Amino acid sequence: MGTVFRPSWKSAVKGIGATLSLVIFASLPGCASGPQPGPTAIPLRPTETADFEVADIEALMTQMVDAGAPAVFVEIRDGEHAWSGAKGIRSKKTELPATVTDPVRIASLSKPMIAAILLQLVEEGRVQLGDRIEDYLPGVVGGREVTVRQLLNHSSGLPDYVPTLMPEDPTQLSTRIVTPVTNAELVENAQSQEWSFEPGTGFEYSNTNYIVITMLIEELTGSTLAEELAIRITEPLELTTTSLPDGTAMPENAAHGYITEGALSIDVTAQDASLWSGAGGVVSTVSDVNTFMRALLTGQVIAPELLGEMLVLLPEGYGLGVQSRTDQCPDAEPVYLESSANKAGIPGASDGADAGDEPGATLDTDAPSASEAPTHGGETAPPDASAPPTQAGETGPPDASVPRQSDPSATATPLPTYDFAAPESGSGSLHDSAFGELVQIGAPRHVYGHIGSGLGYRGITMSSPDGMRQVTVLWTISPTDYAQDARLDLAYELTDVALTINCP
Repeated sequence: MGTVFRPSWKSAVKGIGATLSLVIFASLPGCASGPQPGPTAIPLRPTETADFEVADIEALMTQMVDAGAPAVFVEIRDGEHAWSGAKGIRSKKTELPATVTDPVRIASLSKPMIAAILLQLVEEGRVQLGDRIEDYLPGVVGGREVTVRQLLNHSSGLPDYVPTLMPEDPTQLSTRIVTPVTNAELVENAQSQEWSFEPGTGFEYSNTNYIVITMLIEELTGSTLAEELAIRITEPLELTTTSLPDGTAMPENAAHGYITEGALSIDVTAQDASLWSGAGGVVSTVSDVNTFMRALLTGQVIAPELLGEMLVLLPEGYGLGVQSRTDQCPDAEPVYLESSANKAGIPGASDGADAGDEPGATLDTDAPSASEAPTHGGETAPPDASAPPTQAGETGPPDASVPRQSDPSATATPLPTYDFAAPESGSGSLHDSAFGELVQIGAPRHVYGHIGSGLGYRGITMSSPDGMRQVTVLWTISPTDYAQDARLDLAYELTDVALTINCP
């Protein structure tokens, strides 16, 4: 066999359908020979028409429309094969049929993209996951000992700003959501409420965490988040329908979103992007979301060591900008990528001096309970049928990795050291093999992605750890009480059906 490799960031993502990444599948646990490489070529965008049956998928999409969704968009991928479809109408005013290329606001499906940008900055040595946010943005969290990691995994205790935006009279919503606001104002609004808990001692999904992450990215780069999204994510991956728009701008063919309160239905397509920013402001399509998730999980966005760390879950099923759901395919095997240190030929790269524990990182070192299925990061979700295995914690000595430069002509910089160690097992663990050191990506019986709950727009994206099996579902309506969304259970059922079409 030839040498296993991970393509470089810029070169790996050029050419739709031509890009290949090598994903390493391990032999079953307990095999004496250890992980065995079995490279499989995966195009970032599938090149083949689906060879699987989608009647059940289309039936569920019809049920979502019948339950009140003006439009539903779906793309399913299985390796090189893909199917996509749309049902419903683009807007209630024109009643033009929806098409699968219609852009929508993807709400919190933005969070994996924003987390990936921050993790690229970690890879470049500009920030550490255990750093205090006060060291970069003095006063932003009132002097509390909040770390970057705690913002990413919602263990900071910082209250959610979104409730402070909602007027008591729903008819005033259309005016409120087109009024610009600054990130600092959103964080200040959030802290007018009581903190949920001391940093690192609990979990509560809060959009404010990702507003602060937005502020940190802009502080570290000197650029706007929209510019960094374009430079680091959309342009390299050729996500031509993905952007963080300015003001209330939306593409001409965008699908309209609606929010409902009882019999009242309000068109909320026009929303000022400043209200959501890195917490949920991205506009995209089902295909672009799947392409991003595939690139992320195959090691083409951040280094494998950081990807492994990104997928280490809190007991609530949340990692660094990603959520987990139980994989209904029972026989999936562990997935591995070649370590960056091994790729760079650095002897003893996994050794290093001890790093101090993070302040208050109580949850960061807890492993998920084996008796609990992952939940969905503060979003309403039905119980899963079975619980995935636990994963290891995350503090300890640093690892080394090759930094990815956003400028391909930039000269190499010294290797940064990370403030976390590879766990003994689970996502991020290191495994020696005849082909070098491998990093485990995620864990069997997990799929990874996010649920999005925005004003007038909702969605789910989930991918197997190898990026082979994927589904993204988007729909264009939300009630003011997300728990009352009649489409949500149908979308979860659709997700599970899509990911089990061709189980390994």
